[in-house]
Amino acid sequence: MAFYARTFIFDGIPSEFYDLYIGEFGGTGDTTSDGSNDVELLTEKLFRRPSPLFFGAEQDPVLDFSLSAYFQRELSAQEYSGVSKWLFGQQKYKVLRICQEDMQQVYFNAFLTAPSIRRIGNMIQGFEAKVICDAPWGWRDSKTYPYVFSDDSVYATTKLFNESTNSFYTYPTTLYFKANLFGGTVKITNLTDDPNELRPMIQINLLPNEQITMNCDLQFIASTLSYYPLQNFNKNWLRFVPGLNNLKIEGSLLELAIVSPIAVKVG
Repeated sequence: MAFYARTFIFDGIPSEFYDLYIGEFGGTGDTTSDGSNDVELLTEKLFRRPSPLFFGAEQDPVLDFSLSAYFQRELSAQEYSGVSKWLFGQQKYKVLRICQEDMQQVYFNAFLTAPSIRRIGNMIQGFEAKVICDAPWGWRDSKTYPYVFSDDSVYATTKLFNESTNSFYTYPTTLYFKANLFGGTVKITNLTDDPNELRPMIQINLLPNEQITMNCDLQFIASTLSYYPLQNFNKNWLRFVPGLNNLKIEGSLLELAIVSPIAVKVG
């Protein structure tokens, strides 16, 4: 992936701290890079049938791109050791931000792998590496949709615009319920989703004053009062189609909060 940015931030540390700047070694200015969000077609070829059977498409390959950077001064092996510790050999995804005007709100959860040191006259001048992300795209900060209700039973509709560029369903990373004084059944129906499936409606029974937190992406649930909240849940996880979603909210609620991730396809 080609950038016109000069600097980046990895794991909260700006590259300027090490006098490190993005740049291409031996470049000509004419570059080609892979775009984000390729798909893998799921098909099956039948004998003498010219068109294969199509079963769907998987947004399977995660985004990866090359990153090269150079130091504005010569670096000793000992100094490079600190840079290597910062960038490479991490044990979990770290946030990578490219300091570019049109990518100010975009970040990548990434590993920097396959580092290759560039030397001139046996002095370290920079490195090249491969960035492997956790998804086929970058991210923007998740958006939170808070709702507060009265003590009475709720029957409301609301519109939620899913800004994610993910062409498939987007699952909220947080779905928070707080029951009212009486508790009871809570239902959320996505009226924009496929009406032929049961998934558009989630239903959960809440105890009085119970607080429930769900991750609809990883499919886990936690409660402040119940040891086994899953037994009170119909196991239909809330999901959003791209664009506008119409939600119907019913039940014994005081508070509801939805946190939805925002995928950004950059190339």
